[in-house]
Amino acid sequence: MDDKELKVKVCIFGAGGVGKSSIVTKFIDERFLPEYDPTIEDFFRKRITLNDEQINFSIIDTAGNEEYSLIIENWIKESNIFVLVYSITRKLSLKEVQFFHDKIQRFFDCENYPKVLIGNKSDLFTKREVSIEKGKKLAKELNCKFIETSAKTGENINQIFYETILLEIERLKTIENQKENQNNQNQKKKKKGKCLLM
Repeated sequence: MDDKELKVKVCIFGAGGVGKSSIVTKFIDERFLPEYDPTIEDFFRKRITLNDEQINFSIIDTAGNEEYSLIIENWIKESNIFVLVYSITRKLSLKEVQFFHDKIQRFFDCENYPKVLIGNKSDLFTKREVSIEKGKKLAKELNCKFIETSAKTGENINQIFYETILLEIERLKTIENQKENQNNQNQKKKKKGKCLLM
């Protein structure tokens, strides 16, 4: 990666009420939203510096309802990082993550794009319905990083976005290396071709 600013578009998916908007708001301006206000779509921007890299985030906070299926498809097409959120206090929300993951896979080779599975509301541990082990198990099945967070306390909120950026930088470097290797192979073939003509 050069000194250029890295622009990334992060799409946050999950059922209604799992805390998607609260996670984004906590990351953007360190506020917590105590009241649930259903979202259809909201856009946020933030610049950070990570390991001397300038990162420009565009974050899409999405609707949690399947009725917005067509809009969901547009969000997926426009994004290159995916955050899947469930609430540790609601078992059903873990299952609903699978719906959004399946949607992503319809448009991308999902394995090649950074994904993080988030178990939110870790501060409500006395109301826990989803164990850490179950969260980790699903993350492994979906080939995602796994993090438990609390938008209320701020626990691991920044880590979500730092982890995704590190994964994206790694992905871009892999693509650059593959292109470079391909170019080198093409150059070798051209040289061999010239030798044969002589």
